[in-house]
Amino acid sequence: MSSSLGKQPLATEGKLDEFLVDSFNLPMYFPSPEDMTKVVEKNGCFNIEKVELTYPKSKLVDEADAKAIMINLRAILEGVLSNHFGCKIAEEACTRTILKSDEISTWMKANYERSCQLFIALKRK
Repeated sequence: MSSSLGKQPLATEGKLDEFLVDSFNLPMYFPSPEDMTKVVEKNGCFNIEKVELTYPKSKLVDEADAKAIMINLRAILEGVLSNHFGCKIAEEACTRTILKSDEISTWMKANYERSCQLFIALKRK
């Protein structure tokens, strides 16, 4: 994304201690098809029917709607953010992110044709 999306304005504005930003950890892992295949094979409970990288563009929606995505992410992450940063900061961070949805949508539209979503169909052995 653009560099402005990576900035931490709440910290630079003095509303948030930089230590809280540095100590926040939201572990996420996006495996490659090869990594996922190895894990499934090691598990031994499933046969892989199909593995592919797909495009994130929805077949139901023509536009990349960052605002809808951000609202859904807020529902998922606001509790985690509130626990770490406090309710007031979590609310402000979520609101600011939704306000940037046009900028995020522009980035999404420019990149939606890159295969980046892993689809894997499994069949129980």
